[in-house]
Amino acid sequence: MAGAAHAEDDWCVRHTGGTTGIPKGIRMAHGPYRQMLVQRAGSLPPGARPRFLACTPLAHMAGILADIALLAGGTVVLRPGFDPHDVLATLGREHITDIWLLPPLLYELLDHPDLPTADASSLRRIIYGGTAVSAQRLRQAAEAFGPVLHGSYGQTEAGCITEVLPHEHAITGQGGRATAGRAVPGVDIETRGADGAALAAGESGEIHVRTPMVMSGYWRRPELTAEVLRDGWVRTGDVGYLDTEGYLYLVDRLKDMVIVAGGHVYPAELEQLLLTHPAVAQCAAFGVLRPDETEEVHVAVVPVAGQRVGRELIREFVTERKGAMYAPSTVHIVDGIPLTHVGKPDKKLLRMTLGTRWHPEGCRPGTAIRRSPA
Repeated sequence: MAGAAHAEDDWCVRHTGGTTGIPKGIRMAHGPYRQMLVQRAGSLPPGARPRFLACTPLAHMAGILADIALLAGGTVVLRPGFDPHDVLATLGREHITDIWLLPPLLYELLDHPDLPTADASSLRRIIYGGTAVSAQRLRQAAEAFGPVLHGSYGQTEAGCITEVLPHEHAITGQGGRATAGRAVPGVDIETRGADGAALAAGESGEIHVRTPMVMSGYWRRPELTAEVLRDGWVRTGDVGYLDTEGYLYLVDRLKDMVIVAGGHVYPAELEQLLLTHPAVAQCAAFGVLRPDETEEVHVAVVPVAGQRVGRELIREFVTERKGAMYAPSTVHIVDGIPLTHVGKPDKKLLRMTLGTRWHPEGCRPGTAIRRSPA
C-alpha cells in the first residue's frame, strides 16, 4: 500500500549538536532521504548483510546507518552507549561488520588495553567523521584494524558530502593534513572567499555544497534558512580547500576560529599538530575571552600513559612548527577530554571549567574533566 506522505513532506526535524551555538532544527524531506537510503544500501556488495553496531545516539549518524543496514537486510546491534571495553568485546561476540565512530571515540579504542586481544576479524567498515581527524591516528587505526576505514564528511543540512575509501588514507594535504575525501555522486563542492567568488585549488575558504540531500530549511527560522541556503547551495560554515584532484581538506569551523594578535588560529589545525607529538594521546584547543574582550588560545591535553607533558614543552613544540602565534597561552593537563552526547569534544564545557588560568599548568592531573556519559 502506498504511503500518504509526499516526497516533499518532512519526515523529521533533526537538531544540530549545538557545538557552535544554540541547536537548530533541520527539516528533512521524505524523498531525498529515501533516495539516499536506496542508493547506499544498493552500493553494498551483492548478498552482503551488514551487522551494524550502534553505540552512539541514533539521533545522529548512527541512526541513518542503522536504517541503511536494515534496508539492506542486515542487523542492528544496539548498545546503551559508547564504552571502549564493551565495544571491543561486542565486535567479536556479535560478529560486527560495520560501526560508526567519531574520531575521539576511535582514539579511545586505539588507546584501550583490550585492543590487542579484541576480535575484529569480521569488521568490514569503520565509518568515521563528525570532527577533524588526525592523519597519524588514522595510520594507527589502519595498522590495528586493517583496510576497513571509511571516512565521511557531511552535515545534517546537506547530507553526505565526501567520502574517503580505505586505499585513500595515505593521501594528505598541506602540513600532512588528512583528506576528507572526494565528493560522493551527485554532490558539487566549491570553496569561496568572503566576496562569494569561487577559489582556486589550494586556497582556503568557506565550503559551499549542492547535494541531493539538502534540507528543506530550518524549523521556524526563515531568516537563517535564507542565509545558509542560497540558490540550492548550502553554506556549511566550514573552512577548507580542494586540491587539483578534487580531494577536500578541512581546516576548521568559521565560528571556532580564534582571533589573536597577529592573525587567527584554527583550533583543529593546532589539534592535528599536537597529535603528532609522541606524548600526546588526545587534545582539544579552544579560544578563551580575556577581560578586555581579546582572545587567547588554550589547549587541554591528555598525555600518553606514563608520559609527562608541560606547558613549555607544548609551547616550544608548537612554536617550532607553526610559529609563536599558534603557541597556546595556557596548557591544561587532563585525564580525559569531555565529549558531547554524540561524541564531539565539548568545548563549551572546557571554556566554562578551564577558561580561568587558576594554576600555572592549567588543570592538574587528578582534577581532570571526564568524558560526559553517552
